Amino acid sequence: TPTMNVFTNYSTAYQTPTTVELSNRPEGEGGFNQLLDPERIRSFEVGLRGLLEPARLQYEVAVYRSRLLDAFVSQQGADEQTFFSNAGKSSRNGVELSLNWQPISRLGARMAYTRQDFTFEKFIDSRGRNYSGNFEPGVPPNRLFMGVDYAAPFGLRSSLSVRWVDQIFANNTNTVSNWAYSVVDLRFGLESFFGNNDIRPFFGIDNLLNERYNSSVIVNAWGQRYFEPSPGREFYVGLTIGFGKS
Repeated sequence: TPTMNVFTNYSTAYQTPTTVELSNRPEGEGGFNQLLDPERIRSFEVGLRGLLEPARLQYEVAVYRSRLLDAFVSQQGADEQTFFSNAGKSSRNGVELSLNWQPISRLGARMAYTRQDFTFEKFIDSRGRNYSGNFEPGVPPNRLFMGVDYAAPFGLRSSLSVRWVDQIFANNTNTVSNWAYSVVDLRFGLESFFGNNDIRPFFGIDNLLNERYNSSVIVNAWGQRYFEPSPGREFYVGLTIGFGKS
């Protein structure tokens, strides 16, 4: 219809290992890892996107279901070199939702949510360890983003956003996880014109509430060195200049 669209797709993929993924062997010896097989995937998605005109609300929702054979899984050896192995069979299913609301011309709000269920359906590694039924490490089950933008009449633009990330498992056994965290970012910018020149100073604060968190993990790291900490509160300023604006 003019305000609604239904979409669907089915896809397959075949991915050979890169030289980086092949370069290290599990036993730490030289040469390519000849035990690493290509990765194959089948994926199906269906979704709905549209516009609720009276409410000035754009929306999109999608559901997907994927099956992977021989998915690449990274691990670290005692020398901290990363090598890869194949998970026999994995499922990656999820839901994605986004909303964009514009109640008035100067005010806008947006939201995006992702639910991810990435599971090893069948995975027994070369040492006989069985991870079947466990969640894939490095993937948060839930993510949420919310933001508000406002443009004042005199050229001042402001933006406030919140990012929430669920806990992340760091290893195949799901015995270590990175805690969930929320980060608030704030930004201001001023639009000003001098003749044909456009000058836009801006100022921002990342991690406004000084949240203590790890933005990522090293999957299956050696010596339990899984976590990569993020900085605390950060300030930044900048200036954008455009010449010859018509």
